[in-house]
Amino acid sequence: HFVIPFFLLLSRDVKRRKQALVKVAMVLVFMTWVDLYWIVMPSFDKAGPQIQWLWLNLAAPIGIGGIWIAAFLWQLKGKPLLPLNDPEFAGGTGHGA
Repeated sequence: HFVIPFFLLLSRDVKRRKQALVKVAMVLVFMTWVDLYWIVMPSFDKAGPQIQWLWLNLAAPIGIGGIWIAAFLWQLKGKPLLPLNDPEFAGGTGHGA
């Protein structure tokens, strides 16, 4: 959860490759889900995880995450991605010029 990603992100090669960063982020998100499942689920069912409810445990974070991403993109559509009327930003738009 911490040690492996920490040492992976110390490497300059990993930080320069987008695919490697995506993989590290996906592992972190997955391990967070596993950690929460490990902590929360024993309080609900002492017998252990039930197979018939496993699909719901997978679908709930995906559904809530999908709703969050849709709301974020919907709000982002009406906003400028760069600061408008910022006098200090105007000189920074010409890369190498």
